[in-house]
Amino acid sequence: MAAVLARSGAILGWRIARSRLPGGRDRSDGELGEWLAQVVCELGPAFVKAAQLLSARVDLLPPRVCRGLARLHDDVVRTPITGLAGLLGDRLGEVGHALARSCELVGSGSIACVYRAVTPDGHEVAVKVRRPGIESVLRRDLAIMCSVAGVLERTPMFRGVPVREIVGQLADSIRGQVDFEREAVELRELHAGVRDEERVLVPQPRPELSTRDVLVMDHVGELDRRQPWQVTREVREGAVLAVLRSVYRMLFLHGLVHCDLHPGNLYFRRDGTVVMVDAGFTTRLGEHARTKFTAFFYCMSLGDGPACADVVLSTTKPRPGADVDGFRCDLAELVEVNSGLSAAEFDLVSFAASLFDLQRRYGLAADPQFVFPILSLLVLEGAVRDMHPEVDFQHEAMPFLTKALMERVVSTDTA
Repeated sequence: MAAVLARSGAILGWRIARSRLPGGRDRSDGELGEWLAQVVCELGPAFVKAAQLLSARVDLLPPRVCRGLARLHDDVVRTPITGLAGLLGDRLGEVGHALARSCELVGSGSIACVYRAVTPDGHEVAVKVRRPGIESVLRRDLAIMCSVAGVLERTPMFRGVPVREIVGQLADSIRGQVDFEREAVELRELHAGVRDEERVLVPQPRPELSTRDVLVMDHVGELDRRQPWQVTREVREGAVLAVLRSVYRMLFLHGLVHCDLHPGNLYFRRDGTVVMVDAGFTTRLGEHARTKFTAFFYCMSLGDGPACADVVLSTTKPRPGADVDGFRCDLAELVEVNSGLSAAEFDLVSFAASLFDLQRRYGLAADPQFVFPILSLLVLEGAVRDMHPEVDFQHEAMPFLTKALMERVVSTDTA
């Protein structure tokens, strides 16, 4: 780790110094992003996954750092798995050997590769295969990360910041992403959750062909990244609304959060359908967190700033020296200012960045269960804004918010 950081640090310093010379261009933001992506890849797969998760945590890191880490959402390891036929044969027997003969690499990452294949009975499937030995590598990397976190937490710069807790949350999420049996369950739930939206498709897992390190699912074709001008406006807008309804239904009514709906996992097709893939980074909100987030979003849609501040404060942990009154005042103002904007003017990214920045500046540690759904919507907004810039996130959420709150009231009265 020291060698990687020292070498990469020297490279970054040289590039930035070169850009400051007469006639050079100031590309410090781009240089930082390239450097971060390179360093993280060299450190190992656990660091790659942690950086991918942190890339949206503008409540913890400066925006320019988050932009640099966001590069890691693309394929970062482009090598196929060696010995694939033997691995699939060991896990799935003759069916595995048959799948291996038809496998074609379509995607790769630090933890797994995805292949297109054909089953012996002629069905086209997608086969997600975990890289051999990745669990032991992750255990080593995560142990290093936890040790470093313990040291950082005792330094003056990070005093009062729950570094170990943050790293522990990241580690739990990373461990969950290597368990394909868990992902198959989440994929089944996502598939069921979009059943009411004809335009939204989630591949159906094939549990009889899946194991802890091999996930087989129905193959969905035409997963090209469409640009807005390649699809008619009517088709684009209808598809975006269908995605939003599906995400809101899962989030507010079932507490299921897909935290990774970036353009690499959300595909708009020419026929107006949308395909969601990869349930590796999903989380389930507890009843308390789901109720709090629903109440926050509802109060936000009404422009009730003080109520939003009270909801957020009930989910945070004050650090030493926290200014609760200052946070309440500024958050109320932030909500009230944004509630008067038109749909085209409201920017969820800017709002969430301001919300997280207020928590950081006033000494409040965000509850990760409250953060995950906001991050989910942030990632989703980035994927759909180009397709439907006028979409009103708050307005489209209202039917699901109202239903969720009414169900909560009924269940409380019944209890």
